[in-house]
Amino acid sequence: MKLTLRKKLLLFSVAIAVLPLLIAGETLIRIARDELKSSANDQLTATVRQVSETIDNVYRDAWLSPLSLIANAIDDDSLGIDAKIAMLTLGIADLPDIVALQITVEGSEKPLLVTREGFSNTLQEAGLDANEILRVPPQTIAAYLTGKHAIDRQALHPEGSGVWLATLILPLKKPLNGRPATLSARIDLSRLKDYVLSHAFTRTGTITIVDGQGNEVLGHGAQDLAEFDIVREATELLALQAGVTSVTPYARPNGEVMLGAFAFPRPFDWAVIAEQSEAAAYFTIDVMVRNLLLWVGAGLTVAGLGAVLFSLGISRPILKIGQAVIEVGQGNFQARVDGVKSRDEIGDLATRINDMIVQINERFQLAKFVSHGTIDAIKGSDQAGVRLGGARKRVAILFADIRGYTAFSESREPEVVVEVLNHYFANQGEAVSRNNGDIDKFVGDQVMAIFQGPDMSADALKCAAEIQDIMERSAAEHPDWQLDIGIGIDVGDVVVGAMGSPERMDYTVLGDHVNLAARLCSAAAPKQTMISNAVYEETRHLPGFAFPPLEPIRVKGKASEIKVYGAERSISAQEPPAEKSSA
Repeated sequence: MKLTLRKKLLLFSVAIAVLPLLIAGETLIRIARDELKSSANDQLTATVRQVSETIDNVYRDAWLSPLSLIANAIDDDSLGIDAKIAMLTLGIADLPDIVALQITVEGSEKPLLVTREGFSNTLQEAGLDANEILRVPPQTIAAYLTGKHAIDRQALHPEGSGVWLATLILPLKKPLNGRPATLSARIDLSRLKDYVLSHAFTRTGTITIVDGQGNEVLGHGAQDLAEFDIVREATELLALQAGVTSVTPYARPNGEVMLGAFAFPRPFDWAVIAEQSEAAAYFTIDVMVRNLLLWVGAGLTVAGLGAVLFSLGISRPILKIGQAVIEVGQGNFQARVDGVKSRDEIGDLATRINDMIVQINERFQLAKFVSHGTIDAIKGSDQAGVRLGGARKRVAILFADIRGYTAFSESREPEVVVEVLNHYFANQGEAVSRNNGDIDKFVGDQVMAIFQGPDMSADALKCAAEIQDIMERSAAEHPDWQLDIGIGIDVGDVVVGAMGSPERMDYTVLGDHVNLAARLCSAAAPKQTMISNAVYEETRHLPGFAFPPLEPIRVKGKASEIKVYGAERSISAQEPPAEKSSA
């Protein structure tokens, strides 16, 4: 795209006004963004660590320690069976998170199960079997007795209950009735759920806990979050038992850009994930950007108005000069640079452009009075100009003379005569140009045309045929004109060059073949094209033409008669052949 002077001035002014603001603003934004990112990462890291540590502490202090005391009391031989059952009942009453305690004796079909009545009622109201859910199956106990952890590392979520339960299993040191026994507990995780939901971080972000399969834990349902990038990364580390805290930016499936961190609490195969949208984390940056844009917009407006006023005073005259030059290039030599009154270099340029247009118009009008050959000779001349003299060239020469013109001009007004003559000359000139020729001159009612090149004779013949067609059409359109034309054509070597004096030259062709073409034109009958033997020899095989031989003629300057031929379109060229009817 081409930049005008006005646009360049506008861009320059805008750059001066805006670039310093942009550079300073970009620097401040980058620094603030880095600080905010660091602060957001610290907050995310602190949040997941705090939640993970809280889960660890609740497990140790609220679950494991009290249950260990109950297990030790049950191991006490001084207590009878009633006292041990009482210990279970008191444990349920004093430990708010414990909703069921169970003693399982190896080989016994029914364990001893004590449940919290209110919690059991909640499960039953949801249509669930409280005993079935709160009882710890023997196979679960057997599996965790052989493991390294006292707690089931996966949470239990009875469908339709909204309840999340953990399972803690402790082997008793002393057998009951001579057989190994275990103490197990079902633990309500509502405390952890409420803690996560009410955490201060949730005012600006979200805290999510997922298990090793990417399913949400402590939510309203086991939602599958495995498609989230941060969940996928966390579960991969969880599978490797890598107890690290990680901070990572990522995009959610809906395209929202997030900042996230995760950590792993020790008791469970869980990942605690804290997330915050980048837009919320960088809210301050957005405010800074909006303010910066306001200032940039104000600076841009002021700079633009100043640049417009300044550029109009400079560019408007230049645009007028450019428009005038464009119109001259399109052939309008009446165009002028108007309205430029500045007394400076631009004003001087406008005056010189106007003077140049006047001179170009004069030369353009003068070019209409000379042939293309003359113009080519001027273009090919050196600094000294066109010199007198010529060069030998082989050309075809065509003379076309209007018959009956003298009688026609005597019976019409001069203005009508000129109008008719210009009509014929205009059409003949177009025919010459279409056939690669050049009009050398108009002499009265006669046209002299020159043809050069390898097909010069054929071009001259085609031009003659077009001129004859033009005359026939004009006669049909204007019967009162009653004008015909005779044409003579010859080909051969002539002298082409500037003839005359150094002060007044005529660029033309001279030679015997020029004279012969003129004599053939004079001898041609109305509507006839007469060609020399030389033209005939070069064009006798030209498609679409017939060359009937004519009576030899004697012309001035020739001692003997010369062979001449007529040139006319053949019947096949004039009329398309009739289609044969199929039998």
